[in-house]
Amino acid sequence: MKNFCFCFAFIVILLGCKTPPVQFSDPSAALSFESIEAQNVSKIFINYDLSVKQPGIEYADFIIEEWNAIINDKEIKNGVKLIPDIPASKVRLEFDIPLLIEEGVPLEDDFTVDLTLNISMQGKDTSVKMQVKEKTVFPFIREPVFTITEIAILRDDLINTRFRVAIKIDNQNPFPVALSSLEYELYGNNLLWAEGRERNAINVPEKSSYQGNIFLTMNFINMRRDLLDQIIRLDDVNYRFRGKALVSTEVEYLPGFTTDFSLSGFSKVLDK
Repeated sequence: MKNFCFCFAFIVILLGCKTPPVQFSDPSAALSFESIEAQNVSKIFINYDLSVKQPGIEYADFIIEEWNAIINDKEIKNGVKLIPDIPASKVRLEFDIPLLIEEGVPLEDDFTVDLTLNISMQGKDTSVKMQVKEKTVFPFIREPVFTITEIAILRDDLINTRFRVAIKIDNQNPFPVALSSLEYELYGNNLLWAEGRERNAINVPEKSSYQGNIFLTMNFINMRRDLLDQIIRLDDVNYRFRGKALVSTEVEYLPGFTTDFSLSGFSKVLDK
């Protein structure tokens, strides 16, 4: 009988000590900038650390219910993508720069990004909602702008012809850039006339321009008869000048990238 009473009393005590539902007390969440990366000048990523804590609970699940990105004071719907990695407590923001420009993001020397996350923390019997924000500023890198101011066909003799390509390169960035490994091709009437490569680097100061000449030589033997007749008559010739260059910057997240250019128009044939 004593044993029965003891067991009954023990059961009553256990029932009276039933663990209450988990309640969130002073939960906290924080979003902080971690790093910035770039695949190229058009694709940029910002990495964030997302910390969600609940004192006294070893594990509390959470989800990102909504998020919002404001870039240079403009709310963006297209051109930016949120990539969450909840198990690792990481968040990545992906930027499509050409699409952001189409969306009308104000183009300034820097991108100012205000990211807001609305978080819902899920417990066993309850939940709580929190909001975290983080502001990040990083330089906006613009590609150099190429302009052909003149292509002169310098008639030399009946075997060789020289071309003078007057080129202008605009740097709209607030930092200097250097162009190296400049490769180019010159087409006339859809035929390849000449090609070449500049071995010396071209330095363009911040918010400034470079102007210079590129000289190429073509052998008349490789030229079509109708095109040769145009040059002899000093007629206009339809041209296309295209190429690529390696651009070096002073920006840590993208110290270098390759830029392409393709320019076309009409050129006068000039006597030497």
